[in-house]
Amino acid sequence: MMTKKFYSIAVPCAFAMAFGLSACSDDSSSGADANIDTGDEINIPVSDKVSSATDKSVSSSSKIDTLRVEAYDSEESGSSADAESSSSSETSAKEDAGFINEGWREDCLAKINEYRATENLKPLTLAAQEKQTCADKQSADDLASNKAHGHFGDCGEFAQNSGPNFNASWQKNATAVAEYYLKMMWEEEKALVTSGERDPNKSEDYPYIGHYLNMKNTSYTKVACGITLSEDGKTGWFNVDFF
Repeated sequence: MMTKKFYSIAVPCAFAMAFGLSACSDDSSSGADANIDTGDEINIPVSDKVSSATDKSVSSSSKIDTLRVEAYDSEESGSSADAESSSSSETSAKEDAGFINEGWREDCLAKINEYRATENLKPLTLAAQEKQTCADKQSADDLASNKAHGHFGDCGEFAQNSGPNFNASWQKNATAVAEYYLKMMWEEEKALVTSGERDPNKSEDYPYIGHYLNMKNTSYTKVACGITLSEDGKTGWFNVDFF
């Protein structure tokens, strides 16, 4: 979505940008393997950012070829204020620990590959741990600035889908959040393509189907799923980075 315009976001958010790159091949990736790949990633600089608008408040960003679209210490003190702040931080940490469930990134990857398999597309693998950590920080930074794709490219990703400002009480854990957004991004946007309502080859249609196109892009081989909750644990931000 390199339109050099910013569209308002309603509820979830998705950002898609694709380069005119030849498809990357990673012969070591396998469909059933959800282990984190510790290999090096290629960091390609970001030339532009855009935000897409859908009625679901999902946002996607990607670097795409010109034929389609030029698309995160407190010192001890005896004061009650410091004690209250410390208590708040501990509460937030506990909420995070319960909400961000173990293995949720593998669940995120599995869901993406489940959808890709329906079109006989090669499965993705998890990017290196540093990329996963970066995606978490990226989500925290976006939440702090309240700007979808505000830190797009910070992790060297080629494309990004985003679910911003979700209510943490709306889903039971990170896996549920990821699966909800990925389902919406794939199924609803693919329906626009298969019905003929939107054309992947038309730049003006990209803002409406960018998440789906990112998820199915054959140039990408790895993915990082990042999520964070606000300090009070009430809201969260979900990003998916494609490499």
